[in-house]
Amino acid sequence: MRFITMLYGLVCYLLGVFSMVLLIFAANNHMDIFALEGISALNMNQPNGPPVQYPLIMNIGLLLLFGIQHSVMARPGFKTQLTKLLPAAWERSTYVLATAIVTMALVQYWQPMAGSVWHIENQTGRLVVNTLYYAGWAITFLATYMINHFHLFGLQQSFKAENPDAGTKEFKTPFFYKIVRHPIQTGVALAMVSSPDMTFDRAVLALGMLLYIMVGLRFEERDLIAEFGDTYRDYIARVPGLIPFIGGGKG
Repeated sequence: MRFITMLYGLVCYLLGVFSMVLLIFAANNHMDIFALEGISALNMNQPNGPPVQYPLIMNIGLLLLFGIQHSVMARPGFKTQLTKLLPAAWERSTYVLATAIVTMALVQYWQPMAGSVWHIENQTGRLVVNTLYYAGWAITFLATYMINHFHLFGLQQSFKAENPDAGTKEFKTPFFYKIVRHPIQTGVALAMVSSPDMTFDRAVLALGMLLYIMVGLRFEERDLIAEFGDTYRDYIARVPGLIPFIGGGKG
């Protein structure tokens, strides 16, 4: 059973990382970098299969699936019910697996839409915006390591089932977390608005992700207050939520 738990955690972790990398390159139309036949169709501004009659509805549905899965499965009540069906050490890995599935579905079935919000032709401008895009994702990944990357992705729970939450119950605010309360989401938000080719469908993706972040963080902060109490309330008062140096502890 220990080996199965470790294998399950590792497979889910690898799928989770793969799906994130897939989304990162697809959302910026950079799948061509892999030089594999047919993979460029996964770029979000290119058709991947036959078009649907109502692409906007399809894309909104995919975003809703993404947001509901992330928010519902992260809630303590859902976790409690899930661990009645699965070993506790599998709970986070199962969340990561479900996230990987909905993220890959998002990329696979995303529908291009006609129209453009902006298009940057200047090569220097494109370089700057692309740099901001990947900087956003770099912030997200680095922020996961500043807390506990392997616990966040379920690998620690699978490989250390005897003490799965080691190092996670103490409230800490390393580096990025002294600047904003949610640097993982700050990085995603920066990436979503940093596109040199902001087509209508890419704008739908950005707006959907930003809306998910705002809604999801309300639930997350409620859970954090329940766990850490006044310590976290003081943190809210001192540190902005997403935007550094703006709005005191309310940004």
